[in-house]
Amino acid sequence: MSTIPALTPKARRGRATRELFGPATIVSGLVILIAVLWALFPALFTHHDPNDGGDTAALLAPSLEHWFGTDQTGRDVFTRVVYGASQSLLAALVAVGVGLVVGSAIGLIAGSRRGWIDDVLMRFIDVLLSIPAILLSLSIVIVLGFGTINAAIAVGVTAIAQFARLSRAEAVRINTSDFVAAAYGSGGSFFSVLYRHVLPNSISPVLSLAVLQIGSAILQISTLGFLGYGTPPPTPEWGLIIAEGRNFVATAWWLTVLPGLIVMAIVLATHQIGNTLRKATS
Repeated sequence: MSTIPALTPKARRGRATRELFGPATIVSGLVILIAVLWALFPALFTHHDPNDGGDTAALLAPSLEHWFGTDQTGRDVFTRVVYGASQSLLAALVAVGVGLVVGSAIGLIAGSRRGWIDDVLMRFIDVLLSIPAILLSLSIVIVLGFGTINAAIAVGVTAIAQFARLSRAEAVRINTSDFVAAAYGSGGSFFSVLYRHVLPNSISPVLSLAVLQIGSAILQISTLGFLGYGTPPPTPEWGLIIAEGRNFVATAWWLTVLPGLIVMAIVLATHQIGNTLRKATS
């Protein structure tokens, strides 16, 4: 019986590169672009006030005037989702930034130094991995206090372990290369070799992971907001918007379903792009 030959790394990268221009990736890119435009220029997409419903009736169903209906105080839900993009996306970027910088630094040092330094740093990472992410983030938020940035830092701490493990694996692989040995042999210091050779050659998979983590960070931050540990009301934030409508699911489903679909679409879009980038750089 004949077998299908496995794709070579070059062939896999070529297929992943073609996927970058596929319909799924293009649609995902458009979804993310719209979310970014919401965050940067919310007034271009709606003329309503996100925090004041004025004289508008409460719990209006979706219509041409109010695309996502109105909430229990008459506020336009679509407007709150649009303005909430800045809070949610900013928090997600901060969270990924914390995980990327701290986790990559730990992983690069551990993978390049090895020995007892590697053992100590990776045991710390094992401790982080042993704690459920939501429990760890809740604990940190309680210590730091409520707020968008504090929630982002808490979520970022939970992402450190994943970045550290990937960075360490890449650092170990790069440090076995001849050019790294030549750099040390020519008198290069540990940090100069790390900065000039190890970091540039190991950063691509880490950046792909960062794109994937944006979606996970949005979910975690929305979860904290839903539980009341994120952005305080009345500031719009996606998790908080969904939480405010949970008591009206039976009579006003649009308060939770439509914002939830927006969050789901953005998370799926970031995962699609992240997976494609990961395949292209592997």
